[in-house]
Amino acid sequence: MSEQLFDLTPDGESVPETPSSEPPITESQIQRLRNAFAAAGIDSMDERQRLIESCTIRSVASIRELRARDVRPVLKRIEERANGPQDATGSAWDNRDEDTWIDKL
Repeated sequence: MSEQLFDLTPDGESVPETPSSEPPITESQIQRLRNAFAAAGIDSMDERQRLIESCTIRSVASIRELRARDVRPVLKRIEERANGPQDATGSAWDNRDEDTWIDKL
């Protein structure tokens, strides 16, 4: 009997790995990321990698390992970093970025 709780394959049979259904990053997206890093003054490869990994929550050895869906959060984080900290003029509630359900009433 298998030790895994939900092992649905017969004993001794391996399950083929399926390729990711997410589209890979495009050349134009790579260029946008590079331009954003340059505009923000983020030149260090280590710093770029840390920023990307903080958005993707996974290890990324090369920019080409990113998926198309990863680009938007990385660009947003670069922009936030380039603009610096925002002045807090009120409470955390007043300084929130997005509307809540209460705001939409």
